[in-house]
Amino acid sequence: MNTWRQKYHIEPKKGWLNDPNGLCFFKGYYHVFYQYAYEPEGGNKYWAHLRSKDLLFWEEAPIFLSPDKDFDKSGVYSGCTLVKEDIMHIFYTGNVKHKGDFDYINTGRESNTVHVVSKDGEHIDSRNVVMYNKDYPKGLTLHVRDPKVFEYENKYYMALGARTMEDKGEVLIFESEDLENWKYIRTFETMARFGYMWECPDLFEINGQWILMACPQGVQGGKYEFQNIHSCVYFIIEGDFRTNGYISEYKEVDFGFDFYAPQTFMHDGRRLLLGWMGMPDADYTNPTLEYGYQHCMSVFRELDFKDNTLYMKPVKELESIRKPVFEYAEEKVIYKNEDDKKAFELEISNFGENLKIEIFDTVKLDFDTDRGDLELSFIANGYGRDKRYLKIKSLESLRIMIDSSSLEIFVNDGKYVMSARMYPSNYSDIKVSGNIRGKLYSLDI
Repeated sequence: MNTWRQKYHIEPKKGWLNDPNGLCFFKGYYHVFYQYAYEPEGGNKYWAHLRSKDLLFWEEAPIFLSPDKDFDKSGVYSGCTLVKEDIMHIFYTGNVKHKGDFDYINTGRESNTVHVVSKDGEHIDSRNVVMYNKDYPKGLTLHVRDPKVFEYENKYYMALGARTMEDKGEVLIFESEDLENWKYIRTFETMARFGYMWECPDLFEINGQWILMACPQGVQGGKYEFQNIHSCVYFIIEGDFRTNGYISEYKEVDFGFDFYAPQTFMHDGRRLLLGWMGMPDADYTNPTLEYGYQHCMSVFRELDFKDNTLYMKPVKELESIRKPVFEYAEEKVIYKNEDDKKAFELEISNFGENLKIEIFDTVKLDFDTDRGDLELSFIANGYGRDKRYLKIKSLESLRIMIDSSSLEIFVNDGKYVMSARMYPSNYSDIKVSGNIRGKLYSLDI
């Protein structure tokens, strides 16, 4: 029996899920599109489609985009949605891989930027290529993808991830007045090489600060940063992003095992983020393959920017499915999960010098003030996942979102996050030790 079906995270019934695409609010619904393949191991990419009134209960809609055109026959890759005058304007990368002896980096490939118009969010009214590889700047490989489009001061802007012929990642910025004709205006890059490809870019303003988010591939890491084969970072932009603005410091978005390709959108005054709880090219696995599906999304996260840092917290809608289990203010707490529940939320504050948490038979969290880090490690059932570390001077609060096969740890009011898939063999105890105060909720949906 499959005990790993998520309770409140988006996942496919069958097949493969990766990047979230086209996030928006349209005609009374939140819409999530995502990269989908019919086989759980992956394959040619489609855009699957879900919609929700409340970010909790999701209706499955028919496949929205299929790789059935000459300009996207090898996959409808990632992209975005801009809602303008009650019309969806969808942009994505049409992937084409020609048959032959090609490296598919500099030869044998097309990366076409495609514009789709949908008046009802269900049917396609028009679909055409607005940029081919010849329309991108010189000096690039054929890896240019993942458009993010937004409106600012009566013009439209597009961010595109790219890989140069020198194997350096960067983000291209284009400008348009009509969403059809695009002009290249500039590039965001680092002085030194910072990964060979930047994909899944996002560019947005929050609390008066412009942020560039991207997923650099191939950054060399260490114990405390870039611990995964690929990563996700955000850069703070100093100045005008259209002209002489530049990216200054970078910070990682997530410090766990499984988080990639996040996208954001605005609705009702909130900047919301959704990410893929997976990691491309990772050497760990997901045993749900046995049941014909693989991967899930993160919870929706609301963003805030303060103290030169992006903070993330689970959206408030999740609080409506809480059911209190108990409160505690003790040195040691053991919750006996006699009802075999699988979805919880754990809040902890008022720490002593050390903290240890064990979740089911699977995961351990360990904070030690002398060591100065928070360690996330697998006792068992990590399927190749071992340890991840977060370097922090002090631990002030933890909010842990637990689902049947995932864990999202929001540290210090969401200043840091650690996300991971986990696959318990039984849903036994939750153990907490340390001079702490906290609350445990079950999440029922």
